[in-house]
Amino acid sequence: MKNKRKMIGISCLSIGLFMVLYTLTSYWTINSITKQPVLHPNRIMDLSKLRQVHAGEKIGAIIVPNKNNTIPVYEGTSAKILEKGVGHYRKSALPGENNNVVLSGHRDTFFKFLKELKKNDSLILETTDKDYEYKITKFSIVASNDTTILSPKSRPILTLTTCYPFSYIGNAPKRYIVTAELIKTIDLANK
Repeated sequence: MKNKRKMIGISCLSIGLFMVLYTLTSYWTINSITKQPVLHPNRIMDLSKLRQVHAGEKIGAIIVPNKNNTIPVYEGTSAKILEKGVGHYRKSALPGENNNVVLSGHRDTFFKFLKELKKNDSLILETTDKDYEYKITKFSIVASNDTTILSPKSRPILTLTTCYPFSYIGNAPKRYIVTAELIKTIDLANK
């Protein structure tokens, strides 16, 4: 009996240690990705060619000035892509188009900062030839099957989406939406 308790204790301790190491490793990986520059200073892809970009290719970065974060943006929203950064919905507009650019990320990795944002905060969407500065105008919570966030818009909008609630374990039942309007475009070719 004493041996059995000892084995259970060692097993529980090992599992706990593994969970702590896994969590720390994930945190360090995400932290190192969000703190590095993604495209500057040697931008190489032309924005006009983005329609031919394949799933998984890096198309830009989101810069969160008040959090000092730079998060890579990849084409597509598959699970594999969202492990590397934020995903661009392929059917949504591209930066620079007079429409709705929709980006998605995980609530416990790259988009965990969304809950700390406030109305009028700035977000910069960096591409290879231009930077687009957006001002946050609205926050909303919708059902997970709500597709209205993908709706076309008559003006340049940035929509960020992640699962909600932030502290939920498993597949969250809702989505947290951040909506921002374009306020400035910086053409890097003319800088």
